[in-house]
Amino acid sequence: MGVTEEMTFSPYCRNGWKGWILDGWQQLSELADLDAWLLEPQQTIVLETICRTVSRRETALGAVYVKLMRGRNDGAVRNREVVSWLKWTLLPSRGAHILKVTAAMAARGHHCPIPVLGARCRGRWGYPRELYVSREVTQPTLEECLVSAAGKGEQRELLAFTAERLARFHLDHFVHGDFLPRNACVDTQAGHLYFLDNDRTHHWPFRPPFQRQRRNLAQFCYNLMLLDGSGQSPLPADFLQAYAEARPDWSLSRRQAEIARVQAQCDRRWKKHGDFELAKRKKLLSQAASKADKDDAN
Repeated sequence: MGVTEEMTFSPYCRNGWKGWILDGWQQLSELADLDAWLLEPQQTIVLETICRTVSRRETALGAVYVKLMRGRNDGAVRNREVVSWLKWTLLPSRGAHILKVTAAMAARGHHCPIPVLGARCRGRWGYPRELYVSREVTQPTLEECLVSAAGKGEQRELLAFTAERLARFHLDHFVHGDFLPRNACVDTQAGHLYFLDNDRTHHWPFRPPFQRQRRNLAQFCYNLMLLDGSGQSPLPADFLQAYAEARPDWSLSRRQAEIARVQAQCDRRWKKHGDFELAKRKKLLSQAASKADKDDAN
């Protein structure tokens, strides 16, 4: 479930957790004691790493996704990296940041999961845990839609649709933190693209340096190559052409130059890492399929 409208939030302060909560959710009993709620077994673990746990939970107000963050990344937690530790400790709350940036996205007409709660809890020595809760989006991911598409024509339509939405996102001074086919959901009937995984998404008060938005294009196109299983995939070119056409502020020469630049970045990365990352992707997909089969059997 997503939203594109103004939302209102109230301060949240309970049992050491401080942040913001969506109005209307304060009365939910589960959110009265977050530490107890996080320990409850009635949940489905979606992702478990050293630095974070993502779970799906049912509530009286609907299903939510809960992201508990213990550090900036796995390496920072595992290797006790001093700089990362300081950043995680001293910078403003990550949970509250995600809530505020997704609320800003929704207010400007960009679809995303409804933010419910963003909060931080500091331990004895000041090291924080971060929590972000959002409503569930039930639409399929863009990656799933591309895989199930009936041929290249339907894939091109999906990519053109995505490119137009991303261009509008960029024109509103947003930069997504990790724009991949699996981090977007598609509602083709309503014509909506939902931006997921907004941990590092930022909204700039002015036009950001385009190199930051170009990174969204490069990471997305490289993952299209992995998805298609080939360094010669036509999908990145289709996407970049549609994106360039959706940028009325670009001249023809700028469009051609940006397309060539992003394609060159993707080609260089593919030559260095393509075979390894493609094999890694296939292994992860195989493991996920095996786990799903075991879950169905149980």
